Amino acid sequence: MIENIMISVIVLLYGLVIGSFLNVCIYRIPIGRSVIGGRSYCPHCNTLIPWYLNIPVFSYLFLRGRCKNCQGPISPVYPAVELLNGILYLIVWFTYGLNLESVFVAILLSVLVVVAFIDWQKKVIPDKLVIFVLGLSVLHGVYQSVCLGAAWYTWVIGFFAASLPLFLLSLFFPDGLGGGDIKLMAAAGFFMGPPVLLALFLGSLYASITAVLLITVKKRSLKSEISFGPFLSLGIFTVMIFGEQIFLSTVSV
Repeated sequence: MIENIMISVIVLLYGLVIGSFLNVCIYRIPIGRSVIGGRSYCPHCNTLIPWYLNIPVFSYLFLRGRCKNCQGPISPVYPAVELLNGILYLIVWFTYGLNLESVFVAILLSVLVVVAFIDWQKKVIPDKLVIFVLGLSVLHGVYQSVCLGAAWYTWVIGFFAASLPLFLLSLFFPDGLGGGDIKLMAAAGFFMGPPVLLALFLGSLYASITAVLLITVKKRSLKSEISFGPFLSLGIFTVMIFGEQIFLSTVSV
């Protein structure tokens, strides 16, 4: 019991730290800056942020959401991303345990967090993130095939299972889908295999429900554009964590 609590705390803290790096990616990738070099700075006064004021979540709470130097507001997105990634890592640990598979899944979900926030803010899914997911998927496929004896062709099927229908749909509705959505589902499908179809269905369902709610409260109209990437990411997350339970409940019904 104590050991599990300690592991959970370590996993959560590690997720928070990685979440801080994800914030760097979310801010810098759309403007073409390197995510590796250069220290974090205040976007209002450009003052470099010392390490002791850059502690995930806690620094935001300590500073009460304000820059220490200029008192400019710090976006709540920063602690939200950090906390979200920490919670995701806990969920992965509870679902998969401590093994190499959980590492692959955790990395995938972290990249999807970046995809979701960039697409929501900028209405674009950067190609470099899709390429990263595809590279991760290839490594995951090699690991599962060599170490676990899984069939390699299931990932090839997954590559086309969701991306091909989306591509065909984009031919008839060119303004309704972005190329980034198609490429993301192709790369994620190579990681997941055929269950990516369920992720596509759930992502579409989440997007439809959200659109209806936004129209109902008059935040959007029928002609308003809505980013699909966050909902596809949520669909992938749902299948990666709850896919087995969904399939079992479907079969039993």
